[in-house]
Amino acid sequence: MAGTALAAAMFFDDNPRYIQVGHDDTTESYVDMNSIQSIRYDPPYYIIKATVVTYDYTTNVASGYENKFFYNFKAQTVKAQTLSTLLYDDKGLPTKQIILPDPAVNACDRYSVNGKAADNAFFTCYSMTFYHTFTKQPPSSTKRNE
Repeated sequence: MAGTALAAAMFFDDNPRYIQVGHDDTTESYVDMNSIQSIRYDPPYYIIKATVVTYDYTTNVASGYENKFFYNFKAQTVKAQTLSTLLYDDKGLPTKQIILPDPAVNACDRYSVNGKAADNAFFTCYSMTFYHTFTKQPPSSTKRNE
């Protein structure tokens, strides 16, 4: 007799409101597109608030992290400050919010969950990606090893 596993649908599954920004063997992370708010528009400096929702398969808990992203477009850097944590029920309704006192501001790696969420938030606000890749490719070598 073959075993069967049932996978319960979560509120972020196939919902355009949630854009996946990371996943690994134990978690999935999404940026909540409805949470994105431009706070500061002062090029090259920007601040955007957005919530990143992470589902942890080891605990079966969905948590939201309300972040403030600090952008320096010229330097191509993003920093994140997590303002609060939200806990969700299986329908996506917040059941608890924990405000973090004195939240730290930390640099984000471009390819991290927060880096990808920040890029999505920036695109949503300003219709362009934050990270630009204006690097010149070196000319290909036509020299043969003989």
